[in-house]
Amino acid sequence: MADLDEKDRLLLRALRKNARASLVSLARDIDLSRSATHDRISKLEEMGVIRGYTIELAPDALPDVRGFLTISFKVGESHTNVLDEIKQLPGVVAAYCVTGDIDSVIYCECDSIQQLSQLRDELAGWPSVVSITTRQIIASTQD
Repeated sequence: MADLDEKDRLLLRALRKNARASLVSLARDIDLSRSATHDRISKLEEMGVIRGYTIELAPDALPDVRGFLTISFKVGESHTNVLDEIKQLPGVVAAYCVTGDIDSVIYCECDSIQQLSQLRDELAGWPSVVSITTRQIIASTQD
C-alpha cells in the first residue's frame, strides 16, 4: 500500500510479532508517543490494512491432522471464485492460487483423517476440479 510510511511498516512488523503488545511497548518500538501510536493503529484499522488480531496456539492445541490439498482445475475456470467457496468449508484454514503445474494449494486443519478425507472427496467431486492430491503434514518446525 502506497499510503504506508516507515513508521507504519515498523508498527505492522511489531504487531505481527506480538499483536498483544501494549501501546507503550509499541510506541517505544517505533519511536513515537503512545497517543501517536494509537492514532496510527486506528488509521491502519480504518484503512483496512489491519483487518483483525489473532492468537498463536500451543502446538498441542492444534487439530491432530494438518495437511495441504493441491488442486488442478479445468482450463479456463475462474479459480478466484472457487477459492472463496473452498475457504468456507470446514477444516479449510487458507486457500491460495499458485503458479506451476497445479492451480491451488489449500491448507487444512482437521480433527481426524476421516474429516480430511471427506473434505478431499467433496472437493474432488466439484465439476471444475481435474485432480486433487492430499499431502498430510507429519512434522512441522513451527511446533
